[in-house]
Amino acid sequence: MNKSILNNRRKIFIYIWIIFHLFAVILFLSRFGKTARIDTNFLSITPKFLEDKDFQKPLEDFFFKNSSSVKIFIESEDFDNAKSNALKLDEHIKQSYSNVLVNLYSRNYDDILNTMVKYKYQLLSKEIRNYLLNDEADIVAENALANFYSPFFIPIVDNIEDDPFLTVNSKINEILTSENNLQSRDSIQFINYNDKYNILVNIDMPKNIDNEKFFDDITEYLKILENEGNIKTYISGVPIHTYYSQKSAKFEITIISIVSFIVICLIFVFIFKSLKPYIISMCTILISGLSAFLYSSVFFDSIHIFTFVFGTSLIGISIDHSIHFITEWYNEEDKKEVLKKIFPSMLLGFVTTIVSYLSLSLTSLILLKQIALFSIFGLLSSFLTVNIIYPVLFKNDKSVIKKSILDKSKNILNDYVKIISIKNVLIIFAAVIIISIIFIPKIKVNFSANQLYNTPDFLLNSEKEVYNRLNTSLAKNIIISKGDTLSKALSAEESIANNFSNNNYTAISKILYSEERQKDNVKLVNDKLMPILRKQTEALNLDDGSYQRIKSEFENTKNEIIDINKILENTNFNDLNKIIVANNNKYFIIATSDYDTNNIIKSDNNDVKIFNINEEINNALDGTAKTAVKMAVIAYIIIFIAMIIFFDTSKAIAIIIVQLMSVLINLSLHSIFGININIFSIFALILSIGISIDYSIFFSNSAADKEITFLAVFLSMMTTVLSFGTLAFSSFIPVKSFGLFLFIGILSSFIISPVLFNFNKLIKKNND
Repeated sequence: MNKSILNNRRKIFIYIWIIFHLFAVILFLSRFGKTARIDTNFLSITPKFLEDKDFQKPLEDFFFKNSSSVKIFIESEDFDNAKSNALKLDEHIKQSYSNVLVNLYSRNYDDILNTMVKYKYQLLSKEIRNYLLNDEADIVAENALANFYSPFFIPIVDNIEDDPFLTVNSKINEILTSENNLQSRDSIQFINYNDKYNILVNIDMPKNIDNEKFFDDITEYLKILENEGNIKTYISGVPIHTYYSQKSAKFEITIISIVSFIVICLIFVFIFKSLKPYIISMCTILISGLSAFLYSSVFFDSIHIFTFVFGTSLIGISIDHSIHFITEWYNEEDKKEVLKKIFPSMLLGFVTTIVSYLSLSLTSLILLKQIALFSIFGLLSSFLTVNIIYPVLFKNDKSVIKKSILDKSKNILNDYVKIISIKNVLIIFAAVIIISIIFIPKIKVNFSANQLYNTPDFLLNSEKEVYNRLNTSLAKNIIISKGDTLSKALSAEESIANNFSNNNYTAISKILYSEERQKDNVKLVNDKLMPILRKQTEALNLDDGSYQRIKSEFENTKNEIIDINKILENTNFNDLNKIIVANNNKYFIIATSDYDTNNIIKSDNNDVKIFNINEEINNALDGTAKTAVKMAVIAYIIIFIAMIIFFDTSKAIAIIIVQLMSVLINLSLHSIFGININIFSIFALILSIGISIDYSIFFSNSAADKEITFLAVFLSMMTTVLSFGTLAFSSFIPVKSFGLFLFIGILSSFIISPVLFNFNKLIKKNND
């Protein structure tokens, strides 16, 4: 009867395991067309920093639209040489990648010019408008006369008979002066920089291109051009940064993973004398990883590539579960007792780890939310597999751990426990407190954006060279203007235009105006210029017929307004569409300006947001880090309460003290060696509490033999250190910081935790 009930229970649990994993597959397939894509955009890992969601979405769209652009300068002392090599690059890309858009030719201004001529009074230049606003129409007239009669004046548009105040020339000149020093020869755009010709090649990357393959090819081809063509090249753009960061991270993670798996395999074979435990453990990791991905892809529109990088924590924690089961199974004669002995400790360890991951999900960083959810589902899969499927898989496995290994474990444990007596640990604890008081206040804390990505020196120099040639700054203000219509959004942008100089400000309102501004310009012309039109035509020796024609043309067109939406449909205005975003039935226009710390612009208009992207990200990261610290404290309190519920108060306090020592040692070592604490170190702090506390729980609560517990915890520590600690060797700062903090936290916790064996003896002795 009991056996029948037991078999039924086992079947029920197996059904639960099947349902959990099958449900993940069904959910994934049911949303196959909408499942998450793999996101490689670096900006996606930054926190949200705009409180107004209306502005946050357009900003993200703006970065997404512009994150596909690459600029390459081909530099030579000879224009023809620069042109020849630029054309070679253009031909190479077009032949090899038909879906990549390449442009090195000057913009076609014909349609733009026709628009300016037709609507010359609606689109007055800023200079002429300001003169008219200040009742200085006579200066506009005098400037036009001076230019017309000057032998050095070369009109951009020779239409003095139709435009006696040269309004079109003024407007076109205003546009050209903001074109980043770009010139044109043979219809090719170039910049003369330090007496060298720099031809600009613009590349627009499609979504579906193999980014790594493309840049592998292009960077190699640029080297060939440099060597053979006697030129220099400079490259800039988000895709090239993504390429180098991915290439480095991919190589490092591949090497780290291979080394980790090989070493773990050797450890398993040495301890268990069989590949079976290793193969089953690897299958468990594979199943938990797939489950994590399937469930996560349902909850997120995209999953960042770094979620998988940080998700390597699943390797260490999943193997922890496997190791505790396998070591006890191979040691216990009565297999029915295996789960009875380890399940309570395993369950408590599972809960504390889940609490740690849940605290991560409460931060504003979407990457941390993804890592938390990914890891929680993966851990749940691993936990269910070990406790439900392993008893079935190992049912007929009669293998045992060699007595020599158990004896060695027992001897090491006995010798070590003698060393870390309660008295010695208290002395060490006092020393740690003193060292912490001295060094932790000196710790270097850096929550800035430069801790998210370490730009290679050569790429940073290349980026600077590109911006120097474009006569603009790497540091930018982002200005977002909002309106119910595109015209109203333009009006909002116009309200702050006077705060920026013409040559460092890029905005639609420098070319096109809102309906309100157009009407106002026409009124200014009507009130200020038309009264002096006859005098101006006479000064230009134009006959009365010219005067009447100009006057009639103005009267016929003064009520016309440019339809901005139709203008933007023109292919010559395509670039403007990259800075226009529609969201929630509103229009948003994004402008940029060079960031000047001595002239920080603020806006009183609620429809305009002005901010510096680096500064805002830094502030958001700082806020996220502070939230994470609070979450760490909350997680610590929850875990402490759980300890009190499962253990008596004195044992719970002992476990928490061990964890506190681990944290203090970690922080002190970072301070002593001058290692920055960044936001990913804080996240690692939270996880290290949840993961390493498992060691304390097993040392305090496991019903298994002490040498088995020590062996299992030691193996767990080794595998976790291999999966986490090896991340510390990465050159990618977030991964390096994350891995290093976890490595120190887990190792120090393991070293201290065996003292709990002595503490248990002391409690037992007092109780007796």
